[in-house]
Amino acid sequence: MSAKRKHSSTREESKAAVERIIALESNIVSKQENLNDLVDILSIAKSGTVETKFVATNSLGRIFSALWKQGLLKRPTGKEQKTTAVVSEWLRDNYNEYLGVLKEQLKHGEEAAIQVGALKQLMQAVAHEGENASRGSSSGYEFPNALYLSILELVLDRPVAEEEEEGGASHQVLRVLADSYLNLYDDLRYFFYRDVAKLASPDYDPFRTGGRSGARTKALVEEAEGFVRNAFLVMGTMVKATAGVGGHAAGFWVTGTAVPGEESSVGSAAAHRKAFSEAWLAVLRQPLTADIYKQVLLIMHRRIIPHMVDATGLMDFLSAAYDAGGSVSLLALNGLFTLMDQYNLNYPQFYTKLYALLDRNLLHVKYRARFFRLLAVFLGSSHLPAYLVAAFIKRLARLAVSATPAGAVTVIPVIYNLLKAHPSCMVLLHRVEEEEGEGEGEREDPYLAEEADPALCNAMASSLWELQALQQHYYPNIATLANIFGEPFHKPAFSLEDFLDHTYATFFDGDTARTPKKAAALAVQPPVSLLRAGDATSDFLVL
Repeated sequence: MSAKRKHSSTREESKAAVERIIALESNIVSKQENLNDLVDILSIAKSGTVETKFVATNSLGRIFSALWKQGLLKRPTGKEQKTTAVVSEWLRDNYNEYLGVLKEQLKHGEEAAIQVGALKQLMQAVAHEGENASRGSSSGYEFPNALYLSILELVLDRPVAEEEEEGGASHQVLRVLADSYLNLYDDLRYFFYRDVAKLASPDYDPFRTGGRSGARTKALVEEAEGFVRNAFLVMGTMVKATAGVGGHAAGFWVTGTAVPGEESSVGSAAAHRKAFSEAWLAVLRQPLTADIYKQVLLIMHRRIIPHMVDATGLMDFLSAAYDAGGSVSLLALNGLFTLMDQYNLNYPQFYTKLYALLDRNLLHVKYRARFFRLLAVFLGSSHLPAYLVAAFIKRLARLAVSATPAGAVTVIPVIYNLLKAHPSCMVLLHRVEEEEGEGEGEREDPYLAEEADPALCNAMASSLWELQALQQHYYPNIATLANIFGEPFHKPAFSLEDFLDHTYATFFDGDTARTPKKAAALAVQPPVSLLRAGDATSDFLVL
């Protein structure tokens, strides 16, 4: 009973506090003589309940927005009366205190609504300060980047240990920042890229007067991981990467007396691309977790490389990823091939590394379909030497023998397409033994499966006996598919998309959905008991 009374009392106190906030706000807006009531609302915003803090900060936001419009928050210029200057300074002190409350809520807010609300009010403060500064600027546009940078640091610079699971408060703040601001306003996006590059700099000191200086990656490892992850979550989900600048004021969050044109950095598409490039390069120089590393590689060729000023700056990153081996190498293929194809990257060991990726694990990894799509592109050129293509065909055939049905059904069409595209490799199918005195029976395969260099594996001297083994596969669909190698090569090349996504589940669904032509053969005579006389088990099992 006492707990209910306590809960009821708390609700009544919160209700009374909310009513008091509304009354104080009304007094301040109606008469400037009541500006001292700001102190009371600020005290509630600092030490109230979650509900009253939320109401108080929203009330302060409306009040300070009105004061900005009235010009009461402008910095004194010296030409104003002493009383006006004193009031203005006092209001700015309270305004800075209000910003401090919002930053505290953004960083340590108890609920997502508190953090998101604090972010929105801080962004409104950016708009007000920018608009006020633009009035006195010769260019007609000024962006308050000092405040904006401090906001981004709070949003991005969170240690991983403090982060909640996906869908938590911090993730909602990141989504709101990207969807409601960065994807819509060119000035916010431009200064976001510039500030990310600054925050990722090893020489950046947020306090500037000491206390936390030095390289981020050495002294603040946890924060570095949190910063990289949060920066990537925002940058990786931004719909508009760079362009869409200039021409209309609706594209700018800060509205000055003039719209920035191409001559200004904020209105220049080239400046946006430069800021974009510097931000990504700065983030990629940081230590990346395995998860972020893979996610970056997944979007590299679509969302990063096309917007870079000089994509060759990514050569070292992609080359190191390709050399790493495993799934990381698979994911680096797209970006690396884009650089080779469009930016003339010279990578002499490309096909040797690609050949090394063909191992047993390849047919079981998550990105198998992605790899085989790219492999078809890489080996599709008619200028490739026959020994190189033969090495890949032979390695794929060897893998298919011990692969799962889902893996074998992917490899067989790839081999067929390669043989059609490279007729010089047909000798692997029609190998004729030329040595005299060689009798029938087993012969040693000259192919060197353990050789890492496709030029030295001796594939052209071998044959595709593995395909004959696949024609005897225990799964009838695989055997039927492999039988195509025993027919003339008159059929068109396979469409790989029809074979890349097969699993045991798709095979099962296909087989169970098929209507049998005739009933399956069971027993000649229906059994009348579990054990019958004469069975081997009947001698030692008695029911």
